[in-house]
Amino acid sequence: LGESGIVMHGGDRQALAPAGHVARNNHIHHFARWCRTMRVGIGMQGVGLEASHNRIHDAPHTAILFKGNDHTIAFNHIYRVVLQTGDAGVIYTGRDWPMRGNVIRHNYIPDTPSVIHFGTMAVYLDDLASGVLVEGNVFVNAGRAAFIGGGRDNRVLNNIFIDCQAAVHLDARGVGWANQRILLRQGSWNLFGKLEEVPFDSPPYSDKYPELAEMLEDEPLEPRHNVVRRNICMGKGKWLEINDVPESVLYLADNFVEGDPKLAAADQTQAGFA
Repeated sequence: LGESGIVMHGGDRQALAPAGHVARNNHIHHFARWCRTMRVGIGMQGVGLEASHNRIHDAPHTAILFKGNDHTIAFNHIYRVVLQTGDAGVIYTGRDWPMRGNVIRHNYIPDTPSVIHFGTMAVYLDDLASGVLVEGNVFVNAGRAAFIGGGRDNRVLNNIFIDCQAAVHLDARGVGWANQRILLRQGSWNLFGKLEEVPFDSPPYSDKYPELAEMLEDEPLEPRHNVVRRNICMGKGKWLEINDVPESVLYLADNFVEGDPKLAAADQTQAGFA
């Protein structure tokens, strides 16, 4: 493909009304050959979309990019993407606080190593992306695998990380290098403006995402209330890469990061795919 594979738009973000669009059981590969960045295997924008059971591989940039609310990205097998770009995600979103309720679950992401400056992030929650559930995925040789770029209310649960540059990354860019860009509402950094575009403190948002309604009174630029729990990390690379984040705002518990977890077929999993 010269550009993207499948692009889905739908749903009503004001009412949080889902579209119900589904991309399932597709094989998408060797895409973005003409325009080599921001042309994705699957693009999702709106409310209530699903990308599941797809095989996506061999591309210079991102496999799945999502914007909006209540999307499901599940049971996808994604490998050999982000081959010619740096600071890019296999699955990517960012810069919009009320984009919540998104679930990234039971995906298998091997062989997406970090090769160009700042490299690959397997799940890239960029620039204060918040309220995402990353659960039950298997990451093998997948750069910085679960990357929380200053966001809050994210949950990283029950994942397996094998030979990743860093299993989990968390930073505090909202009170660091990105602070003035956000406060001055520069371009796509206008997070407060995006918050004001939806009824974040009244139904249906306050019913579905109560933490969002209270966020402005809870140091919104700090990476608070992220949970990293019940994960397994093994092989080469770091378990945690935490930059300027106090432990008091991060909940870490029940992670297996030392010793042999006795995984069945671990050798085959680490071998990846040709």
